[in-house]
Formats: sequence, C-alpha cells, structure tokens
Amino acid sequence: MRVSFYGACREVTGSNILLEGKDFKVLLECGLFQGYKLSEERNYSKFNFDPSSIDSVVVCHAHLDHTGRLSKLVKDGFGGPIFSTEPTRDLTKLVLDDNEKLMREEAEKENHAPLYSIENVEETMSLFNVIPYNKKVNIAKNVDLTFINAGHILGSAIAIIEAEDKKLVYTSDLGNNPSVLLDAPSTVESCDFLICESTYGGRVHEDVNKRKEQLSQIIRNTISGNGVLIIPSFAIERTQELLHDIEDFCTIDGCEKPAFYLDSPLAEKVTGVFRKYPQFLNMKIRDEHKDFDFFGLERLKITTSVTDSKSIRSQPNPKVIIAGSGMMNGGRILFHARDFLGDENNSILIVGYQSFGTLGRRILEGDKTVKILGEKINIFAKVLAIGSYSAHADSPQILDWVGNIRNLKKVFLVHGEIDQSQILSQKLESKINVNVEIPQLGGSYEL
Repeated sequence: MRVSFYGACREVTGSNILLEGKDFKVLLECGLFQGYKLSEERNYSKFNFDPSSIDSVVVCHAHLDHTGRLSKLVKDGFGGPIFSTEPTRDLTKLVLDDNEKLMREEAEKENHAPLYSIENVEETMSLFNVIPYNKKVNIAKNVDLTFINAGHILGSAIAIIEAEDKKLVYTSDLGNNPSVLLDAPSTVESCDFLICESTYGGRVHEDVNKRKEQLSQIIRNTISGNGVLIIPSFAIERTQELLHDIEDFCTIDGCEKPAFYLDSPLAEKVTGVFRKYPQFLNMKIRDEHKDFDFFGLERLKITTSVTDSKSIRSQPNPKVIIAGSGMMNGGRILFHARDFLGDENNSILIVGYQSFGTLGRRILEGDKTVKILGEKINIFAKVLAIGSYSAHADSPQILDWVGNIRNLKKVFLVHGEIDQSQILSQKLESKINVNVEIPQLGGSYEL
C-alpha cells in the first residue's frame, strides 16, 4: 500500500491524501487551501491524480479545508461513493453551498470561471453514503473502513482503514477535550500506521473550565466600556460552543445591557443540524437540556439578510457580534471589523485557529494597520484570544491519545505548520519512541 500527501503538508489547510493498493485507490478528504496568497491558484490547479480513477472518498468532517474541493473533484471526473457520518453529510452540504456562492461572487468580480457550480455541488451530495460510528464497511476492493468519534465537531470521525493486511488510522482533526458539546475522542487500541494532525502540536491550551470566566469578564468589560465586541467565529462548532457559554452567562449574570447578534446565516443553519442530531452530542448536554434549547437562541438577534446585517452598525452599544468567517478571510465579519476596530473602546476576540496569511492571523500577531474591504484600518481596539475554544487537541492531548496505540510502526504528521509539527515530532519520538515523518507536499511512502 502506498500513501501520497497532496495537501495539509507542513501547513494546516488543503486536506488531500491518496491511498493506493494493488486493486484500489481511496482518497482521504479533498479540502480547500486557505490563507496564502497562492491559495486560489492551488485550488484551481489540476489534481495530482486522475479523479476518475479514484474508487471512493472518505470525509471525516465537514470543515472547508477538508471538504472544499470535493465538488471540483466531481467536476473533474470523480463519480464514486463518498463516505461520511450523517451529520458530516448535512454539514458538508451547507459548507459547499455557502462556499459556492462566495466563490461565484468573487469569480464574477474578477471575471473568471468559478471553481465549481451549484450543479457540481448537487452531484457531489448525491454521492454521499452515510455510515455510523463503529461499523466496519467495505469501501473498495479489499478495503474496509470504520469510523470512530473524533470529538472535533458534530459527526467528526477518525478513519480506521484496513487493507492488504495493514491497519492505517487517520485522525483528520482530533478534538479538544473536554468539550462542552461532544464526547472525548475515541481511542485506538492498535494500528500499523498513523496519519495524525498537528495543528497545536507544540502548544498547550488554557484550561477549558476557565474559559466561561474569561468570556464573562470580556463581556462585562464590553458592557462597562459601552463598547462593541466582535467575534470572528467558525460557523461549525465554535459558534455553537460560544452560544452555549453566552447562554450560561446570561442565565447567571443577566443580559439587560448587551445586545447579542449572530450575523452568520451559515451558523444559524448549522445550529439547526445540531438540533437535528442530538445523539451525536454528549450525554451531559442532553441531560441538562431535554428540549435541546442549549444555545439560548431566544436571546440572540439573528440577522439573515444583508440589510439586517448592515443595520447592526447603527444599533446602540454595548453589543456583541458573532460573525463569520472564522479566519476573517471573507464573510460578514469583515464589515464589522472595518466599522469597529478603529475604536479603543471596542474589542475583537479570537477563538479559533488562524492560518498563516489570513487577516485574523495578522491581527492576532499584532499588526496595527490592515487593509479591510479595500480600506486602510488602524487598529485601536483590544485584541483578545481564548485558546481553549479551539476544536483541536493540544500537544499533551495528542501525546496521550497516540500513547494508547500499540504496535505503531510509523506516524505521519499533517495539518500543522512546520514549527508545530516539528515540536510534536520530537515529543513523540522521545516520549513514545515511535518513528515520525513530516511529509512534504507530494511526498509518497510505501507502507
């Protein structure tokens, strides 16, 4: 069996891994490259393989950097089955629809063809085959797949692939534990080869149990300063965890003064998927909220139309605005950033990973002047961050998880910038005594 890495190599985005055997070709995910100036060019480039030759595709979760090129794959000739969990299928549909709209609008402005069409998205969704956790399914000739819970986002999965008398495990993205909404990632008893994410491979998150206190204090400061708090948030998982914690804050402290706006049509739709699949949430959240109304939606002012979104600017302070996109590389958050980052009474709260080259990364790293929607903006607002809202496992969590695996011959580290992957590699080699490889883009290995 041969594994080739065509994305998320020494970077976080663009997930794309090809497994080839004597009688099969299976693709692990097909995500969008994000952040870099050359991302668009890379997304439009031809695949490193013939899409029509692929027997099947495995999708472990719905984030855009894991699913965003599926419809290009279909457009370029793929017509086989796509395997995922049920929530992943539904969330992928929302993500691809949203991305198609944004890319089409951008293509019209730049006067070039879009990456794919809505028809390509519909064809892509028709290929999905849903499977539950812990059920072994044949996905190609002599290739079996089992999904187990990854604890990353709703319906996220770790893929266990058995072929040619070898067992390979792909974490995709491993969840941050404990999670307010999800169970901890399931463990793997044994395997031969592991493809593991390393997004936070060299970092330690803040205590998850303290984040409500941090968020509450940030909201209180927004109230006392009569300011605006803007939160760029990923529509899947991050927004729902924020809404849960805001609901808790409101219940305990009351919410007479701040107005809360959810300015993300995609996040609103995603929240509906959460309510549709309560069985994928942890037992604690289900026991506490029998009616599954744990997001406090009645407290939110949900802005669906562009007109409603624009009207937020003129609404009185204090106010809290949650909007996409999470890395600030598009979406409605850009308009709020333009409107409010120039005021020292305001704040921006970063709650998720920011890829290199994105606006969110530049702001988080301290840039005082940025260009937003063609305008030069001087940043006087406070820049804050709560790392424990990340949906990714940190370094100790990854080490603990990998440490449970017996008979492990080799680990491939993906989905991480090179510094994070190198730190994790050193720790894995010294603490677990396992051989580690950090593949370059295009690298291939015989297993």
